[in-house]
Amino acid sequence: MSDDARRHMQATLDKLGFAGDPEMAETAARFTQFLSEWLPVERTETPVSVCATSTPDQVVAFTEIPFHSLCAHHLLPFHGTVDVAYRTGDVLLGLGSLPRLVRQIAQRPQLQERMAQQLLDALVEAVGDQDVLVRIRARHMCVEMRGSRSPGHAVVLVSHGNTKGLMDALSTSGEPA
Repeated sequence: MSDDARRHMQATLDKLGFAGDPEMAETAARFTQFLSEWLPVERTETPVSVCATSTPDQVVAFTEIPFHSLCAHHLLPFHGTVDVAYRTGDVLLGLGSLPRLVRQIAQRPQLQERMAQQLLDALVEAVGDQDVLVRIRARHMCVEMRGSRSPGHAVVLVSHGNTKGLMDALSTSGEPA
């Protein structure tokens, strides 16, 4: 963490009227440390692994992958779940790689819409020209704590190809057969 960043944050907090609050004596240092944890990290590994090729044409759905991120506009948290569905075609993805991909993309200041598109792009790259659907449902503290101060979930849905069967798989996932 940069000492310069900490000093600038402390000056900002002081200018906003928080000077002298004993509970906030180390807040500037904690906040700059927290933000430094969200800096982009150079990744050498491919987050999506292929388990098999030449698989039968099936629909795979992985739902309720939890995530948390920071709103790139306000630096306030947003969190929720990601649902992914894809048609196997020639490729079967490792299920464990899907939460890793979500975590990697969410680990930076983000917008829900951009996050959904980045997930979709990575999955389309992994499975080729197969059908892919990504749905993100999230609560945004920038909406709940400021602005309209209104609770609720934002849902973003992005897709590639024919997603009719994929939507069906997401709507029935988790239900007993």
